[in-house]
Amino acid sequence: MKVFFDTNVYVAEALSGDAAQRMLAATVKAAWRISISPYVLDEIEQVMSVQLRFSRRFAFLTRQRAKRRATLVEPGPSRHQVPGDPGDSPILQAAIAASVDILVTNDAVLLGLSPYEGLEILSMSSYYRLLLDRRLLA
Repeated sequence: MKVFFDTNVYVAEALSGDAAQRMLAATVKAAWRISISPYVLDEIEQVMSVQLRFSRRFAFLTRQRAKRRATLVEPGPSRHQVPGDPGDSPILQAAIAASVDILVTNDAVLLGLSPYEGLEILSMSSYYRLLLDRRLLA
């Protein structure tokens, strides 16, 4: 199984989100391939330091933790655009470029696209239930 996590999952994990931490740990333990893009890495750091006002060090460490667990994918030019929210297009484009099975996000616009050309887009709670159903979470 191949999974792409949106920025909001990594931010939730950094903010001591137990569910997000357990989801990511279960995904790693299941040996499912996690992909990440430079866009998401930059966005993690920006959200943590600028929007949430955590220290730059904490933001950088959050970025590095996400990067260590994932395969970096750098999408090229793409026809895939998110109608209504072009700011979400880099997330969709990276997930498509990585050929993942599942994109995990809590972004309502992205969730509204599911399924998208064979890509299943799940909320964090739906992905958590999927892990429970597959007995990957206790």
